[in-house]
Amino acid sequence: MSTFLFILNELLGSLNAKSVGVLAVFVLLIFSFLALFSSLFLLGITAGEQRGLPHTSNEVAAYLSPRLSSETVQDVYLKIRALDEVRQVNFLFAQELEAGQAGGILRIQVFDPSVIAALSERLTSIPEIVRLESAETQQRSALHLSSPVRIGLLIGLAVSAFASLIVARRGFRTVLASFAKEMQLMRLSGTTERTVQPPVVALGALCGLLASLLLIIAVYLLHYSAVSHPEALLRAAPGLIESGRVLTVCVLSLLLGLALGGLIGVVGASYTISRPFQPHQQ
Repeated sequence: MSTFLFILNELLGSLNAKSVGVLAVFVLLIFSFLALFSSLFLLGITAGEQRGLPHTSNEVAAYLSPRLSSETVQDVYLKIRALDEVRQVNFLFAQELEAGQAGGILRIQVFDPSVIAALSERLTSIPEIVRLESAETQQRSALHLSSPVRIGLLIGLAVSAFASLIVARRGFRTVLASFAKEMQLMRLSGTTERTVQPPVVALGALCGLLASLLLIIAVYLLHYSAVSHPEALLRAAPGLIESGRVLTVCVLSLLLGLALGGLIGVVGASYTISRPFQPHQQ
């Protein structure tokens, strides 16, 4: 076993209930930081929902050509309304959603969200319909966060990161206190700071890794819930539907967790040169 692993193993073995509690606080703070970071990419509304378009799993928006007569629009409306899978159809003028737009929009609600794909294929065969939008197509578009929410999340990120470092300055004294005698003995045997400090940094990185894994598990559980029950989370966190976005957030969270945990470990390692851990204090 290398010296690094030996010291890290001894450090973990010397932890008591109080120091474990301090490390749990580190993990919680890093988890909070990562959760806020993930929210920047998973929360929000799509461009379609921002304009007032349907964003639930049982709705489709059918855009009609602006050159249609009122009689033709009525014929299309009645044709779609007569379909067995359609529960309700509402007509909106495009100007109601976005100024300067022409034409109309049919908001089509179905009884069973599972028929959305088949219904969309049937609607595309209607020449009067120029475009379709559904929850499936909207969730692939860019997400938009309001300025107050974005500012709040950024402030939360800064506060949680700062709190992590502040707690680390005091908390690592408690963590290292249980290892003080071993450190004093190692110094008497000629062990240098370069040998003692890396395992302490690694302990902080382990806290970051644990927080990252907890965040990844939470995100994937929410992703599974959003895919299984889109109506429950889609409006608040449409980014959870996209597997690629979820994977990217998890990878970035893992890297950020390790980085913040390592930084906490560096802050903790700076205490190894203080007087309580020097051999003349025995």
